Amino acid sequence: MLTTSVLAAAGIAATAAPAAAIHGGQSATVADHPYAMLLETPDGRQSCGGTLVAPTKVLTAAHCVLDDASGLLDLTVIGGRTDVKSTKGTVRHTASVKVHPKFDRGSLRYDAAVITLSAPMPYATLPVAGPKDSALYAFGKSAKTVGWGLTATGTLATRLKSAVLTLGPLKGCEPFTDPGDSDATRVCGTPTAGTRDSVCRGDSGGPLVAGGKVIGVVSTGNKFCDDTYPVSVYTKVGAVAADLGLPVR
Repeated sequence: MLTTSVLAAAGIAATAAPAAAIHGGQSATVADHPYAMLLETPDGRQSCGGTLVAPTKVLTAAHCVLDDASGLLDLTVIGGRTDVKSTKGTVRHTASVKVHPKFDRGSLRYDAAVITLSAPMPYATLPVAGPKDSALYAFGKSAKTVGWGLTATGTLATRLKSAVLTLGPLKGCEPFTDPGDSDATRVCGTPTAGTRDSVCRGDSGGPLVAGGKVIGVVSTGNKFCDDTYPVSVYTKVGAVAADLGLPVR
């Protein structure tokens, strides 16, 4: 049974489209990214990603765990599975969910949640960025994102992919950001020079990694999975860690 310790989602009207594997990028494996978790619906459909930040804790996006009526989805979490069609890895059920208390469905601000698993995952965890890790977010720095989402318009992913992005001002991630957004709570990732790499539908909830820590949670971005707007928007982990009770190292 799903329970929730915090569930506050104001503003039901959706004005920002959630991101849903990587557009462009390259093939990756869970051997390289053991903390990458795959979220599935009860019918076995890959819906989002997540990051194992403690043996029983998975950081993901708030919009990944809520249905259209703001109820909690009954999600299964899978670790150790590179190929979405395989049966490899470890399956865990959701014991409880904590949604960030300031999450706004309309703007997708504070788009973060923590899933507590029914039993520990046997994989390496990824440390969480905290208030002292501001240097990891510096404009011009590189960070890596991973996920199982669409790879092109209408093309489902078959395996985990990754992409290296360049961090920059939120204005660079329009039209998936707006003037009311703040660098204090959101992160913009743009394609590295010479690429058109970005997140796509299905990557939501997955990690943005820099300095050996998870610094962002995929929230929105290139929903069309093409080269029109190849940008990636993340919830800033350093801004939500404390409210979600995450261990900061």
